Amino acid sequence: MNFSLVSCDQNGDPITAVSEMSEELTANCRATADLFGRIGFEPPWIGYIAVADGRAVGGGAFVGAPKDGFVEIAYYTLESEQGQGFASRTTASLVAIARDHSPEIGLKAFTLQEENASTKILRRLGFSIVGTAEDADAGEVWEWRA
Repeated sequence: MNFSLVSCDQNGDPITAVSEMSEELTANCRATADLFGRIGFEPPWIGYIAVADGRAVGGGAFVGAPKDGFVEIAYYTLESEQGQGFASRTTASLVAIARDHSPEIGLKAFTLQEENASTKILRRLGFSIVGTAEDADAGEVWEWRA
């Protein structure tokens, strides 16, 4: 399988053509563009579309540029594509981008306070829970760092 992350520009559009962009994915790209419109668009700390064999299967992003020695990652897989390892590949790709660009920074992520696929992915990539944080949408969440 051919898997890659495709960078999105400041408008949330992929920099190279991606087929089969669902409405959900397009909406997520627009929301990411809105975020970067508020906090600044600083490649490589931007949004990406996860592409497998030419079709969009999800996405990932850095939630802004590094701050206080850490950069936050976020990722998702479209529901119709779950269970195929795309979230693992997306997360590993974001980690690789961060390490290649700025090896000295730490990474952080947030998950619901329950064991699930996301917590397994983060553990496998060397993340550990360091505490909890408050999320505007999800409430109290686990904070992970690597």
